[in-house]
Amino acid sequence: MFRVHCNKCSRRRDVEPTIPFQLTRCHHIICGPCLTVCAAEKKCPMCEHPLQTIAISRDMPIGVANYFQDPTKFLQLYRKISKFQSEQRSSDNLHFWRREQQHEELQLKLNGYTKMEAQLNQQTKVEKKRIAELREYIAFHERPAVDSLEASLSSSEYIAARGRSNSRHGLRPRTPSENPTTDNTLSDDLVESFCMHSEVDFGTKKSKHSISTSTHRSSVRNSGGQRQDFQI
Repeated sequence: MFRVHCNKCSRRRDVEPTIPFQLTRCHHIICGPCLTVCAAEKKCPMCEHPLQTIAISRDMPIGVANYFQDPTKFLQLYRKISKFQSEQRSSDNLHFWRREQQHEELQLKLNGYTKMEAQLNQQTKVEKKRIAELREYIAFHERPAVDSLEASLSSSEYIAARGRSNSRHGLRPRTPSENPTTDNTLSDDLVESFCMHSEVDFGTKKSKHSISTSTHRSSVRNSGGQRQDFQI
């Protein structure tokens, strides 16, 4: 701690406690007599800046009173503040890193869902086309005229009649294949990536989607009277 004294005439406050001392805005200490001499000029006698002062007493504002405190007190406070802020910065950096990791995991999962959605949409489009073909095929062979022909005509007559029927009602629809024309199995990498980053347990890494079509059999008797099966 320093001794309070006038920067102009060196009077000490502890020696002459009855003399008032003032602290200027430019951080100079001036005693009452020196301040009276320079009051007319309204300039600091030390640096000639505009004169603005405050009385040095116990009633000084805390911001001014701190200039007269022991600096080691503020050094300890600085260390506590510095440690506290350093810990808070470390905590904030840790939470930011965790959020970045979570964002990367969610982005990877989203990419897996997006790829799976695209592949499933493609499979759905193919299956809808196959279902339409199956319905057309079933509707063609469930017509009453075809059933009556199968029961009454011989093989050669049935074929000729079916040809005439096709000319009237349109061509006979193509026989759908029993197996899908495309591989509807999800790729191993895609399903494995999806299972790794989802909470759903699929049991296996592959899920095959296939539609089994029932075989329509027609039986007619040939000219020799023998029963003959046709698989369509």
